[in-house]
Amino acid sequence: MTWYLIETLAQAPSASIVFKEGEHRDWTSVRTLTRSDGLDKIEDLIADVRTSCEGLDRVEQGRLGPRRIVMRPVLGYEGDVYGIKTWVGKPEEDLTPERAIASVNWDVQSLVARHTLESYMMSSISPEGFGQDRDPGQFLRKVAQFDALNELAELCLNDGTRTHFSGRLTVLHDDTRLMAWRGLARSSAGPDGTEVRGMFHDVTDTEPPQIAPLTALKLSTSDESATGTVLVAYRRVPGEPEVPALIYWISPRPFFVAESATEHHLAQQPHARLPGNLINPEFFDEFIRAKKVLEAGQDDLEIPMVIEMLGREGDWVRVRFHIRRYPGAVGSLLHIGRFTRLED
Repeated sequence: MTWYLIETLAQAPSASIVFKEGEHRDWTSVRTLTRSDGLDKIEDLIADVRTSCEGLDRVEQGRLGPRRIVMRPVLGYEGDVYGIKTWVGKPEEDLTPERAIASVNWDVQSLVARHTLESYMMSSISPEGFGQDRDPGQFLRKVAQFDALNELAELCLNDGTRTHFSGRLTVLHDDTRLMAWRGLARSSAGPDGTEVRGMFHDVTDTEPPQIAPLTALKLSTSDESATGTVLVAYRRVPGEPEVPALIYWISPRPFFVAESATEHHLAQQPHARLPGNLINPEFFDEFIRAKKVLEAGQDDLEIPMVIEMLGREGDWVRVRFHIRRYPGAVGSLLHIGRFTRLED
């Protein structure tokens, strides 16, 4: 009796096994279930769930005898099937507990993350405060350690470097416990092949949460005078100028910075096409000029600037901002920023 996670992130009929009992599998063919569990019709069952967006619980006759199969879809924010939690056992066996799994969709133009209530509740005590659309930094605000974030950023920035992503992360639950998650994602997903779709899988029962001593400092509470450290990426919309965006807080978010530009912007302009930004648009050019300088590949070069960021009350707060490349090739697309508040 075994729980599998089958990903269906790309266009049908693409599907693969990515977890078996909480242990990572490297995008394995679903046909292995024919050999290991005698499920001759596994591809047909996947297609049924994918089409109906509903689960199933039935006994299938196969080459190894009767097998009970339970399939539960992992739905995206728009209702599509991103994955299928699949349990296989003998008909007389009881269903074993399943692990928490939820979907996420990244908009490759705005970098906004769209997720579901199930995703929100994986690290929350109460549904209060849930919002479907989240700034990248806000969506990842409970992530204490994410060593492969640069790989996910490469995928979401859609530069052709990667077609899929898989990595581990450590997440702080609202009840103060640390959790071990595994994330995975594919580009060229969705009906027209232009989306980045993914899932997060709680595997705390199979591997311990990892956290480095310096990373642990991020779990401390921020104060009014704190220095902020954040990752900066650039939204790229065809035919429009690049737009800088803060995608992940390395430090705690300073108290004086708003948590979400998306929520603030939608409150002011509910029908806006693109989300707001924690950076004042009047200072976008400062970032674009710095990006062009940093494209030369000097990892130790740091460029200073004075900009404005969105404050907690919707005002603009002046900060001194220093920006440098993220180490490695992704540094042409991803930067590290440090800033301190300037007194008025």
